[in-house]
Amino acid sequence: MENHMKKAVFLVVLFLASVASPLMTYGSAQSPDDGMSVLHTAVNPSNNNTYHLLTASSWEDAASYARSLDGFLVTVDDEDENTWLFDTFASWDDQSRHLWTGLSDAASEGEYRWHDGTPFLYRNWGDAQPSEGGDEHFVHIASTNMGNIDPGSWNDLENDPQYFPVYGVVEIGPGADYALRFDGGSDHVVMDHNDDLDMTNMTHLELSAWIYPYHLESNQFIMMKGDYGWGMYLQGEHLAFSSEYSLSRHPVSNGTVEMNTWTHVQVNVVVGEGYTFHLNGEEAGVVSDDEATIPLGDFGSNDCFESGDACDELFLARMGAGCDCSHFEGVLDNITVRAGSNQADMDVRLHLDFPEGEGAETWDSTEAYMASIEGADWVMPDGSIVAQAVELFVGEGYELEYAAAGDTLLFFVEIEEYTRELYWYSYSLKFGESEEMTEYTVYAQTNEIPDEWNHDTASFGEWGFLYDAWSWPEVGVMWFTMVLDSDVEELYIELDADMADPPPTLDDMTELKESIPVTNQEVSFDSYNNGDVNMNFYYVNVTEPLADLRVRTYDGQGNVNIGISYYSPPEPTLWWEEPDDFDGGDSGKSDGTVAVMEAWSTGPGNEEEVHLFDVEPGLYYITAYSFRNARSFTIVADFVYPPENVDPDDAITLTPGVEYGLLSGYEGLMQYFKVEVPQGTERLVVDLSDGAGEASLFMRLDQAPTTATYDHHSTADGADDRIAFNDPTPGWWYILLTSESAFTGVNIVADFADRYVWDYDGTPLELYNDEPLEGISVGKGGEIFFFAMLDEPGNLFSIETSGGSGDIMLSIDGVQYELDFFEGGRQGPGFGIDVSTESFEMTSGKDGTNHKMTVESPMNGRIDITMTGLSDSEEIMLVARWDETELPIDPIEPGDEEEPDSVDTCVEATTEFFSDADANDDGVLDGRELDAVDISAEEMKAIDLNKDSSIEYREALQFACTCDVELEGVFDEFSVGRDEVSLLALEGHTWMNDYDFSLINVNDDDTIDRDELDLLVLVCETTYDAFDGDGDGVPDEKDAFPEDPTESKDTDGDGVGDNADIVASVSNDIIYASAGAVFLVLAGLLFGFLRTTKNQRDESDVWSDEDRMNEAMFGSDASNNYDKEPVDFDAAIIPESTVSIPEPVPLADANSGASSMDGLLGDDAPHPDLMGMMLDGIETVEYPTGSGVVWVRTSPDLPWEPKV
Repeated sequence: MENHMKKAVFLVVLFLASVASPLMTYGSAQSPDDGMSVLHTAVNPSNNNTYHLLTASSWEDAASYARSLDGFLVTVDDEDENTWLFDTFASWDDQSRHLWTGLSDAASEGEYRWHDGTPFLYRNWGDAQPSEGGDEHFVHIASTNMGNIDPGSWNDLENDPQYFPVYGVVEIGPGADYALRFDGGSDHVVMDHNDDLDMTNMTHLELSAWIYPYHLESNQFIMMKGDYGWGMYLQGEHLAFSSEYSLSRHPVSNGTVEMNTWTHVQVNVVVGEGYTFHLNGEEAGVVSDDEATIPLGDFGSNDCFESGDACDELFLARMGAGCDCSHFEGVLDNITVRAGSNQADMDVRLHLDFPEGEGAETWDSTEAYMASIEGADWVMPDGSIVAQAVELFVGEGYELEYAAAGDTLLFFVEIEEYTRELYWYSYSLKFGESEEMTEYTVYAQTNEIPDEWNHDTASFGEWGFLYDAWSWPEVGVMWFTMVLDSDVEELYIELDADMADPPPTLDDMTELKESIPVTNQEVSFDSYNNGDVNMNFYYVNVTEPLADLRVRTYDGQGNVNIGISYYSPPEPTLWWEEPDDFDGGDSGKSDGTVAVMEAWSTGPGNEEEVHLFDVEPGLYYITAYSFRNARSFTIVADFVYPPENVDPDDAITLTPGVEYGLLSGYEGLMQYFKVEVPQGTERLVVDLSDGAGEASLFMRLDQAPTTATYDHHSTADGADDRIAFNDPTPGWWYILLTSESAFTGVNIVADFADRYVWDYDGTPLELYNDEPLEGISVGKGGEIFFFAMLDEPGNLFSIETSGGSGDIMLSIDGVQYELDFFEGGRQGPGFGIDVSTESFEMTSGKDGTNHKMTVESPMNGRIDITMTGLSDSEEIMLVARWDETELPIDPIEPGDEEEPDSVDTCVEATTEFFSDADANDDGVLDGRELDAVDISAEEMKAIDLNKDSSIEYREALQFACTCDVELEGVFDEFSVGRDEVSLLALEGHTWMNDYDFSLINVNDDDTIDRDELDLLVLVCETTYDAFDGDGDGVPDEKDAFPEDPTESKDTDGDGVGDNADIVASVSNDIIYASAGAVFLVLAGLLFGFLRTTKNQRDESDVWSDEDRMNEAMFGSDASNNYDKEPVDFDAAIIPESTVSIPEPVPLADANSGASSMDGLLGDDAPHPDLMGMMLDGIETVEYPTGSGVVWVRTSPDLPWEPKV
């Protein structure tokens, strides 16, 4: 019995070891001496991996033997590998063999995982498998028919089946390789400080990592130690080393990395010599610096100082302890830190290769140090998530009992042929403890696992519910990645599908050949009938790729509708939900990635037209249908072949004034043209016409433009875009025609025209209701002012711009009203209305010229509109529209709103704004905080003075208190929507800059209007410095006394400013101690002198008379007792009788006479009897004490003079 128990324990231990993580070692691994051996070896040509066929054994024995061969039982990644394994090993040596794979759910029932740790994604189960009966936890590939299980498919078995042998297949390799993916917002990894991360006394440092960035914008930290310590990050597309606090002074590589590509990055630091960068093993820049250092990370930033935290951790994917900002967005792997006191003794201090594949912790390669994972996702090197995939079945529900916020779940469904529509339903009515409803996001993609960055569609579940649908999903596997934003309990998921009937035989349909009309068509009750719909079927056989497949009907009587699709003829069911006519929305792509396989045209009559774009070869089906009948109509299919000018070198030359077309296009298709502009051309016009859909134009001189790099671009909606500008530079102008959706039937023309000038003198232009103002031009950085006068309060006010070319921004400001209802009123019972008003400001987007802004509840009066040119913009149309409200609101008269007594200063307003925006109270706005306050790129550039992609409080304060911003902000607050502010209010306001309002008060009245304010804005000068708190001209970071305007330096470090110091370079403590010693010596000498010459006092005016010196210092009643209290020199040294001050005599080294000093002397000068100290051969004294005023003289017989 005891032997049986030991054997059972041994088998359990052996089983656990075989299914453990790939990085575990196997003490019980068998060797060839245990009876197992390799029967056959083969190399898979598709992946170049080596595979071994083992002798028959149990799954656990095969798994253990595989580890002894430095491999794992085989991981089957796809159908090709499954087929190769079956063909290579299942009948090797003319013997049929069932094959063990590495797939097992022994660790957790139903949760399959490959032996090497790879997530279970591809599957090839036999019919009704896995059966999961009893101990059937191990998967094999069937070599022969096993009932309903076909050869090559999978079946689950117990560990050691007795009814037939199973042979293990080993795949040689390192096993699963995991990495971490970071979202660029808050994800990061943090490791506590340890001795190996301490770089004290280190002279050599090497940092390296594999990175896969998703973008190359701003700063993205790969790692940083502590508080602004050593680290490595991306500065745009360049690699940089964190060498000190200021990012602008960091060394940066010459070479660049690429986004969405794995790159090995490395930086080497040698203290006192410089920095060397490597990208993918190649040197990418050397920065020589004899002050090169390895900062330890103990900077002492505000957050760390105020919190009291050590701030000495190592951070991955964020800036460090001093700033929760500059997060990395992408994937990181294999992070290594090496250091030493010289090149020879450098060793590995840390290596993280993320072997776990799951959980919220990761350990270094020595398993000595643990790091916490904050929000990052486990992924494979290709970016696919590491998660247990759950298969969903159409018409069957799945219930998820619980998952935590931040978890990523993976689902999939097999899409069958002729699936017209796939539907997703999910909901949860279970509340968490905080009573928050379930929120989650579902990313979907066909035949590839989606994620946040790579997906076909994204759906958002709110309040626990989510519904989505996919039209004509591609046959194969559709994957769903669910990311939980909150805890989930009892989430129910169900998929449903609408299946199309298989198409009729081609003999039952009419073929449409290219551009050959089929006439005299009729849809009637004799046609195919589906309930209330009569239908005819057609097909088109496309044999080569097309840019546009167009099918149209025309002529005849009645009303016909048409639809086109791939797979099978489209069959109308809910006709009132069908898409409208082609308007550019039915492009060849949906969400940028999925081809649209269906289009409809359902207008009145027989004039119908449908398009499919970016068409691949195959059969396409058309249904012509009617709810009554249609007679004698014609149907025709037209092909538009892919253009040949898709490369700039193949650009088509346009002849000025001659149209070129008809053109079709879709998202991703680029078509290039060019036109030669001769010398003296006044205006160049490029125009699109006659088409439908959405198109865009881009132009550039001498080079092909892109959608990101161009000299001019169009922004109009639709396919009638136009670019026109004066004085084109002579030469070849290249034109790019493309689309964000699709277009068809477009003609393009380039022409020359006379110069067009839109004259504007700076005077605001009045807009009238629903009267467009056309042809507006504004240069880059220019502004055009408009206004509208509303006679009555309105419901809505809107301003709209369109057409032309360039980029503009609109801003509106005015007054709107708000209604407050209350019970009762003038007539007794019922309700009453209180009307309150407030100023509003709105700003449009900044791309293109198509903008529309709407204001609800505008009050009567003036509404100001400003158009700002972000680039040279021309031929823009602007129109304002408004109405009058029927609500009982009395219009306000100018001046009805009372001017406030006071408003916030720019400092107060900024402090309040920053307090609201700084969610984590760290004194810095970054990441999501910046997104929440909606700061534009241009504003960010102006505010972010140190270019660290974040906004500090003083940076915001400096921007808000710049003179023009301060003036306009305060004026708007005082004006309450009016056009003027009282002079008294402005002059009584506490300004941070100096302004003289009398200079711009041109009409010399008691108010300042906006025109006068604009003059002051133009000439004002910013004197306020948010980085110089005491206003002494020295920045706070260099000011030893940032709150004392009289002091800025403390040379001797004694805490007393140089101006107040008796001697700037000598500590006052030393001076006072020396003075005390001298005092004691003199007191002793004086005491002895008094004893010997008690009755003999000769009057003398020389300073060396010790008796007089004693009297001058201590008074006539001087005591020998040392007194620590401050000496009152005025009371102590000035006799009761009036002292006559002799005329000042210039110092021996002065450059001029005493006349220049006369104003400084007089009663404020020290008494001539006051004794100083000898410094550098000159007697010196500070008087009055603590004033910082220093006096000098070269002889005790001379009066004191100010030190120059």
